[in-house]
Amino acid sequence: MKTAVLLPVYNPDVKFPSIVRELKSRGFIVVVCNDGSDSRFDPIFDQVKDDVYYVSYAKNKGKGYALKRGFEYIGNNLSESVDYIVTADADGQHAIDDIERVSRLAQKTKGIVLGMRDLSEHIPIKSRIGNDLSKTVYTIITGVYLRDNQSGLRGFPVSMTDWLCDIPGNKYEYELNVLVTAHKEGIPIAGIDIKTIYENNNKNTHFKPIKDTIRIQGSLLSYGLISSLVYALYTIAIAILSWFDIPHFYIWTAVMFVWVTGMHAVLNVFSAGIRHRQKISVIYYITGAIKYCIATLIMLLFDFQGWFIPLGAFCALFVVVVLSYVFGRSGIMGKV
Repeated sequence: MKTAVLLPVYNPDVKFPSIVRELKSRGFIVVVCNDGSDSRFDPIFDQVKDDVYYVSYAKNKGKGYALKRGFEYIGNNLSESVDYIVTADADGQHAIDDIERVSRLAQKTKGIVLGMRDLSEHIPIKSRIGNDLSKTVYTIITGVYLRDNQSGLRGFPVSMTDWLCDIPGNKYEYELNVLVTAHKEGIPIAGIDIKTIYENNNKNTHFKPIKDTIRIQGSLLSYGLISSLVYALYTIAIAILSWFDIPHFYIWTAVMFVWVTGMHAVLNVFSAGIRHRQKISVIYYITGAIKYCIATLIMLLFDFQGWFIPLGAFCALFVVVVLSYVFGRSGIMGKV
């Protein structure tokens, strides 16, 4: 079974050709996507063009765009000769041995393989920014804890190329979008420990700490937007029922609960299931219903006691957020 290593590259370091040669010596098919590098780096690319499948375009588009162009090329041209794809960074931050280990594990699973670094070690501040925030928000949104959700070392079966090309995002947020969508659609993710390598204190990284962190977190929060909007409408409806002392308040609340969980499911089918031709994970439905049930019980308590309903809505949201994080860290909803 053949594995293609996909390397998205922008303004490569002089050691890039040696990385390509080492991958070739290990038997990998190498696909290089030149993400609009400056012309002064052409001599570096010239050293490897004859040994790799080479994709390029004039203007820098971002890592996510480069990955999708690479997936598209492999799916259209190499699907008969390649069984698996491993994505890796081209700056030496991923050990060749770890690339091999990810490739071997990818051959044993039907889903995604994620190489995970030990981020408890000392890492450059430029790379640490957003990592802890990303892990926390990711756990709340998905209900699954990932020790490292921004690692670029990943393995995929070649059959997933169309799905991967359909994931939104053209820059660093793309890789996070892949994981969130996989969790939502029930695609398995297998984690594997890899070395934590930062060459030259990571001075050559193209990651912009503030701009890219905002983009990543904004993209992550957008996946929870539907749930947030439906929750907001739900709490507003409960508040109106309570304030106006609508007869049969508890019956109407039960009706609203059934409606909101149904709407939550339908909207997520339209947002992900139809777009990617995938079924939404049953676990995603169940956990959503549990959260709305908890929120409903808290708001009913506030109404029964005659307390301020908007405060109850805030408390319900706070409890749901905390429980989402606790469940994620404990592995109740799934663990990688």
